[in-house]
Amino acid sequence: MERLVGLRGLRIAVPISLLLGAWLWASGADRISTTGSEAGGGIAPPLSLPDDRGGNFDLAAHRGGVTLVYFGYTSCPDVCPTTLSELAAVWPYLGEDRDRISEVFITLDPARDTAEALRDYLANFEPKPLGLTGTPAAIATAAHDWGITWRMAEGGRFIDHTSVVTVVGPDGRERLRYGFSQMGDPQAIAHDLRRVLHGG
Repeated sequence: MERLVGLRGLRIAVPISLLLGAWLWASGADRISTTGSEAGGGIAPPLSLPDDRGGNFDLAAHRGGVTLVYFGYTSCPDVCPTTLSELAAVWPYLGEDRDRISEVFITLDPARDTAEALRDYLANFEPKPLGLTGTPAAIATAAHDWGITWRMAEGGRFIDHTSVVTVVGPDGRERLRYGFSQMGDPQAIAHDLRRVLHGG
């Protein structure tokens, strides 16, 4: 008898669990990123550095839009160009929202990545990200604040570094992070960015 009661309970519990799971998934679909990792929602660290167009970028002045923040260097042989290419593939899926989303590329190699070098390198990607540079001390501070670690490798020829795109929302808060392995679906990333832009 106890076994029969248990089976009856299981027959009832399983459909209810499935229905509850489906409802939670549907109700949370607009809140949960399909590809990026949640970044906690804290206010993004300050980011104020000279840009490659002769101006000065200040993240605080970009409230109201979405900003994608990425640290790398122009002679990177693999993850940087791949990440930038994958970000470029997102833009066609953004529609009218594309004008309210911007991308900045902060060099980890300011000694070699002059403003001109950054402009030439970033011109290979469309839309062209804004390149940021600065003194080695300023770059080191910014990288530390944004959780980026790096070290010179092979006698200084290359830089081993954290490869992560951080999404800052219109309210200045860190919303999502994309690691290198999370960059493969441009439509899903576009969905995430539109959701962040519109307060989701």
